[in-house]
Amino acid sequence: MASRKAKAADTDLYVKLHGRPGTGPPVTPSQTPSPAQPQNGESLAAKASSFWAEGDRDPTKKRDIPHFYPYFYHSVLARNGKPLTGQNIFSLIEYIHAMLHFQGNLWIMEDIQDPRTGEVFKQRFGGPLDEYPYPEHRPDDEVDFLWAFRATVRPGLRQFVDQTYTRLTSPDSRLLKYGRALPLDLWHDA
Repeated sequence: MASRKAKAADTDLYVKLHGRPGTGPPVTPSQTPSPAQPQNGESLAAKASSFWAEGDRDPTKKRDIPHFYPYFYHSVLARNGKPLTGQNIFSLIEYIHAMLHFQGNLWIMEDIQDPRTGEVFKQRFGGPLDEYPYPEHRPDDEVDFLWAFRATVRPGLRQFVDQTYTRLTSPDSRLLKYGRALPLDLWHDA
């Protein structure tokens, strides 16, 4: 991936339009879904936190990517003339999650040094969206996980957000082929 040069004018379009959102309330460990099957008396979440502390895996490093929820979704819907309904927002969340989950797995597979990361990622984010404790925050939680995973992924995450926004708000956006209500399986068309 090509590195991205930071410029004052090089910001996300939705941030230019609506301003940078606040970081929102911090997610506590009780809000994070617990793994279904602990292995050897240790949860996958515990393994993740122990190996994040190595090298550049720093979960305390604050991400510089704006959160998706709610401003990204609101902006995409407004730019496409879609009403702000729960179904439309949920459809976008589902779409962003599917694309980010796919790309996140590719980034993780490139890191052959520690295959446990893929297990943790799949355990936390692989289930149905409606079973996630806070589905509106799932894509943001995935970004946080990948951000802490490895510093080399961060330029790709920034690029992912920019390209996804551009793709969804362009004149040939896939959202324009639907009426006022977006289908809940929008990501199947991708």
